[in-house]
Amino acid sequence: LLVECTDCGRPGQPEALPDGLCRPCRAAHSESCQATPGPDEIAAVKAHMANLRGLLKAPESS
Repeated sequence: LLVECTDCGRPGQPEALPDGLCRPCRAAHSESCQATPGPDEIAAVKAHMANLRGLLKAPESS
């Protein structure tokens, strides 16, 4: 069974693609993700998640 890197599409064994990324993409991703998100980014994610949770709630029946 082969899977593909979610970033570049390189095929490989599932064990070789932890988190769905091949080694070069994983290295590039970890280098670009060293920055800590700012307060505005954190607030935006929290608002987005609250919106998604609201959409998942079942509508109340009358």
